[in-house]
Amino acid sequence: MRPAGRSDWRQIRVVIGCVAVVAVVIGFTFFIKHLHREEIKQNWKCATATIEDVQPKMIQFLNNAKGGGVALYEVSILTKYVSDGVAHERWITVEQPPVTLAEAQLETFRWKGQQCVVRWNSLEPGEMIAEVS
Repeated sequence: MRPAGRSDWRQIRVVIGCVAVVAVVIGFTFFIKHLHREEIKQNWKCATATIEDVQPKMIQFLNNAKGGGVALYEVSILTKYVSDGVAHERWITVEQPPVTLAEAQLETFRWKGQQCVVRWNSLEPGEMIAEVS
């Protein structure tokens, strides 16, 4: 099970190098996402909100070669929250990959009436995210 010659050793080094590069890129991506998440938690304002309504919106239709297809949806939630003594009601698109209609309907069933955390950039109040679990 040992490499026979120089070319075999070279192939092994190339494969190990490729795996190492992929691991570094993945690690760097997760590190950047972690830094962004920490920046949001530390510098953005937040409030606990109640999800009043959930609304899927079709954003894409993927066709397959056999003539069928699947529609993909983004999900928006109507949130009610209080910030600085003022009540707010706002639609926020949930940051998640697009989902099928069945998944969007399941999220509607699970999320409606639940609480979530809304965060917004104090410098740009229109920039909001909702953290739904």
